[in-house]
Amino acid sequence: MDHEPEIEDRVLRRLRSLPGVRVAEPLPASLRSELLHLATPAAAENRGVEAVLARQYAVCLFKGRSFRGPTEPSLIMVDERGTLLGRELTGPEDRPAPGERRAAYLGRDFVLIPGVRPYGRLRFVLPPLPFPELEGMGLLERVVSGSPDPPQDERLCEYFHIERSKDLASILVGYDVKGAGPRS
Repeated sequence: MDHEPEIEDRVLRRLRSLPGVRVAEPLPASLRSELLHLATPAAAENRGVEAVLARQYAVCLFKGRSFRGPTEPSLIMVDERGTLLGRELTGPEDRPAPGERRAAYLGRDFVLIPGVRPYGRLRFVLPPLPFPELEGMGLLERVVSGSPDPPQDERLCEYFHIERSKDLASILVGYDVKGAGPRS
């Protein structure tokens, strides 16, 4: 598609205009493959980053505290069958009602699903998340975002010359361009 660079520029302008976004840059192919090797699956299976890196285009953005929170849980617990056992709470409205069955919490913002019996090994998963700010752009499809593992985040900060800070976090956003073939 002849206008793919134009689309990529529009995406970058859109991301850079979002409240709380401090930096948004394309992710070069060399860095994409490096990030795959830096994953730490022992801590959590990072399906979000895997999904982003499987898209034609990937962008790294660094966000401050004023960026919106996740639209869905960014951390879940599943068993060997993939049964959802627990999830991150995304806001006050997402908390179990006081009258509901007893809710067991792991920390302040993670709740176990009552009445679900696990099968086999349990694992934490960082799932792919929607990124609504790009979904309405028309020429994009399969838009997804993911939170990098600590070693991946560290490499992104180093690559983009970002000073690490507790007030700044990286997010990867991936997308395909409708009607475009694989990107070389």
